[in-house]
Amino acid sequence: EKIVTYEQSVAAFATSAVPVNKDKKEWFDPEASEVDYDKNPTDLFQALEARQFSYAEEMFKQVNNQFTKECKTWVVARGQKKGSQLRFRALPLHAALVFGAPGDMVTVILNAYPKASRGRDVKGRLPIHLAMEHNASEEIMVALIEAFPKGFFALDKKEMTPLDYINGNMDRKYMKKYIPMLMAANVDDERIRWEVEKDDALAKQRVALKNDPVYMADVVEQVTAEMETTYAKKMGMLEGNYQKEIQLLNKRHDGETQALLEGFEVKLNFERKLNKLKGKA
Repeated sequence: EKIVTYEQSVAAFATSAVPVNKDKKEWFDPEASEVDYDKNPTDLFQALEARQFSYAEEMFKQVNNQFTKECKTWVVARGQKKGSQLRFRALPLHAALVFGAPGDMVTVILNAYPKASRGRDVKGRLPIHLAMEHNASEEIMVALIEAFPKGFFALDKKEMTPLDYINGNMDRKYMKKYIPMLMAANVDDERIRWEVEKDDALAKQRVALKNDPVYMADVVEQVTAEMETTYAKKMGMLEGNYQKEIQLLNKRHDGETQALLEGFEVKLNFERKLNKLKGKA
């Protein structure tokens, strides 16, 4: 079924049973502006929705400043009742992908406002989601990924990544299988390269530091301080052990002295008794 309005593209995306993560902050760009779809939609958005791509191209050529400004303008369709949810919100990049604009037109819109690759519609879809869903060319998908690489793995409100939108597209179904494998292989290669670069950088840093007299002076001072601290601790422990040994020796000496005194007292008492006996005789 051919999509006539952007609202129809949103209506086809049912999310009533999908919980929304309210803690996740939406990306915001102060350069962007907003207009009401029902009151004052931009000329560029209307041209894209009506598939008047030649008109959009003339805007790009003749009124480029207006074209660039409108590429940064969100078109928002509010609910019929006050406080109700938005019917949709979209940038021209979203509209260009949904309504099948030529690749050149999508490219000039993206180049006019590359940050549009980060913008999510009311269903949480990024332009890369829409590119996969609406069968955009490989060149367009590559441009979107280059503009916002993390978007390739981003989840919308149905917990779907861009790759999940190509399940029914037989021409690109192979991507679902091979892209993650290629990405994993690339990550391994990058990890190895990073390790080599890190080791080289550390080796160069060590050489550079060894040739730096100020750094070496700091190192010597730090090592000296650590050695002195360690030596002081060892001396403290050694001194403590010596004191304990001295106390033990004193206790032992006191015990031996007491025993001698007691022995001498016994002998003296015996001598006294012996002298008494001799006196009586």
